Amino acid sequence: MLQFAIATSLMIGTAVLVAQARHVQNADIGFGRDGLILVNGFGDRALDPAQRTELATAIRAIPGVAAVTTSGIVPGGGSFAIGKMHRAGATGDPPMIVQGTVGDAFFETYRARLIAGRLFDPARFVLDIGNGEKDPPARLPNVILNRTAVRRLGFARPADAIDQVVARDAGAVRIVGVVDDMRFGTPRDPVDALAYSYRPDGGYRSVQVVRTAGDAAPVLARIETLWHRIAPAVPPAAVTVDQKLYESFYRQDVQRSRLFMIGAVLAVAIGCIGLYGLAAFDTARRVKEIGIRKTLGASTTDVLRLLIGQFLKPVLIATMIAVPLAYYAMEHWLAGFDDRVALSPWLFVGAVALAASIAVATILGQTLRVARSEPARALRYQ
Repeated sequence: MLQFAIATSLMIGTAVLVAQARHVQNADIGFGRDGLILVNGFGDRALDPAQRTELATAIRAIPGVAAVTTSGIVPGGGSFAIGKMHRAGATGDPPMIVQGTVGDAFFETYRARLIAGRLFDPARFVLDIGNGEKDPPARLPNVILNRTAVRRLGFARPADAIDQVVARDAGAVRIVGVVDDMRFGTPRDPVDALAYSYRPDGGYRSVQVVRTAGDAAPVLARIETLWHRIAPAVPPAAVTVDQKLYESFYRQDVQRSRLFMIGAVLAVAIGCIGLYGLAAFDTARRVKEIGIRKTLGASTTDVLRLLIGQFLKPVLIATMIAVPLAYYAMEHWLAGFDDRVALSPWLFVGAVALAASIAVATILGQTLRVARSEPARALRYQ
């Protein structure tokens, strides 16, 4: 029972870990991460303006590049500030809002979802361009908030925030749009409340982001080739967003699920060895009993049902011990994630069914051999 309780707990834990690892790698994080490339070297101080301009032009001309933008804030980090923002009439402490800078076509490149207002259009609205300093009262630069920032500022609906003026550390700003939350950080933490400001160059130490129309691998190779030709002294540091997110946030959980899987396999193997030995010993001891039962009319199916049922009792008791323990452990582990899977009953039912099936397969050979034996063989020495 102890062996199978441990094995079943590890099987349930493995199922939950694998489900969570797959969920965070495939969940909707508010933007289209497929086909996105981060060119982190674009913000390197060693690049001079002429090299940066030449690189930007050359990258846009690469076949397969669908869109290009620059921004200070990117998946996995970037450069940004954090400051208080205050809505007129609000009570309590002003919320802390991340201040991120973005360049041309940022939201279009990321495929962000606009849920109220409009996106930046500096060609039509000059106040979309912030100067990064304290603006005079007559000039209120425009910002776009994410859904979390709107909620933190106390607006009931995203539409209620449009055209509202809010104070911040560097003066005041006007809200012109609201986009859905984009998870640039770890799935363990809640999405940051974020205010986006427009800068023509993307902001301080901006990173270039490239949207590809198809496979990102050939575009990534072309970027590195161009980079080594134009700026050989500066490493390109280009990587796909999928790879960046995996290395930064997902790798440890994927490795942990693999370790749990190895542990579960070993625990099940040890439990099966013990169960097989118990089945071999018990069936050999009960040969005469089985012979008498068959002489009195029991069928092979009846004997199989009897033997397998008795051997499965400790396995079923073990699952009754394992399920609540595994539920408590996995619920505690998943509590560390803001974006998490639900503890579906099917994860537990599947693990228990698998453990019972393995147990049945382990003892089936022994029980089937004894159940199909001739009664005369069991009783001839008595």
